Amino acid sequence: MTKGRKTTWNERIQIVLNCLGNGKDYKKTAETYEVSYQQVYQWVKKYENGGEEALKDKRVRKKDVAVKYGSSKKAYLSAI
Repeated sequence: MTKGRKTTWNERIQIVLNCLGNGKDYKKTAETYEVSYQQVYQWVKKYENGGEEALKDKRVRKKDVAVKYGSSKKAYLSAI
């Protein structure tokens, strides 16, 4: 299995369209773009059910505490 890697929204769209254009050859598409078979399958499924918008990453990322409060431990502790 290929180790996962980060992909952009546009790249996921390109991967899905390539897969659909090749008769849903998930294995070949996964090898071409160096992503897992399972990931290609899931992206195609999402695309078929919800279009391009369904391929957007909807995870919420928390900002790192050090970025928000700087390196000052005192500023962090006074904020909580």
